[in-house]
Amino acid sequence: MSQTSSHSRTCKFHSQFSLLILILLLSFGAVSAAHAETLFQRSSVLMQQLAAKATPGDYSFVVLGDSRGNEAVFKKALSVAATYRPLFILHGGDYSDKGSDEETRKFLSLVESTVPAIPVFVVFGNHESPAVFEKLVAPRQYRFGSKRLGLRVLVVDNAGEELKAPELSFLEKELATAPQATFLAMHVPPETSRWRGHTFTDGASELARVIASSGPVQASFFAHSHVYDRDLFGGKPAFISGGAGAPLAWMSRYGERVYHIIVVRVKNGRASYQMVPLK
Repeated sequence: MSQTSSHSRTCKFHSQFSLLILILLLSFGAVSAAHAETLFQRSSVLMQQLAAKATPGDYSFVVLGDSRGNEAVFKKALSVAATYRPLFILHGGDYSDKGSDEETRKFLSLVESTVPAIPVFVVFGNHESPAVFEKLVAPRQYRFGSKRLGLRVLVVDNAGEELKAPELSFLEKELATAPQATFLAMHVPPETSRWRGHTFTDGASELARVIASSGPVQASFFAHSHVYDRDLFGGKPAFISGGAGAPLAWMSRYGERVYHIIVVRVKNGRASYQMVPLK
């Protein structure tokens, strides 16, 4: 064999080997990117797929919250929620005790194994870690919905027991163009004449003003207190749903000490609400 031929084959081998390495690296990158997606990103894609097929005049979604510490109850909450064939599930926060990476991955695994075909959107709770939450779960402030259904849900972070100016500005801006069926969600409930304790006051009056002045807002959802309760805030229905697994409040001035979910049915653009106990 000539020296030239041998050199040619060696070069060809090196070229093919380099191409193989490049393909493997690209494949690894694609897999890594897929795993890097957050629950919010996956749910957003799924939400649009489901919204495209939903009946605009009649659809439902489920609200629940505070699932930390009891996987059995949380799994039951998800399973019961699924029987209502919801467009999505809204989790009001506190899926973890300390917000660790391990706890978060266990939460995600349980969600994805129990309700793989249902979008799940999560509110940032006071037990969550900002870094872990944003890396794996969702932004702390976001919106989702469907133009086709005339639906929008606005989620903000008040886990520090206050609602700051940036969050209020976000709500005001979004509500200026909000569709008929718009809902708000945050973790800590505001202080009202009924809700005293385990609530927030800084920014609460401003929030009430924003809600009262916005026709499209139909209801607000909160968690944090491990009970179910309903009140009016800003002249609109407001709910506490903190019964998806965390230890129920041993004593409370308000609400029902019950594990539960809330089923929200939007019919012809107007919402109705049903608390469903987990038996």
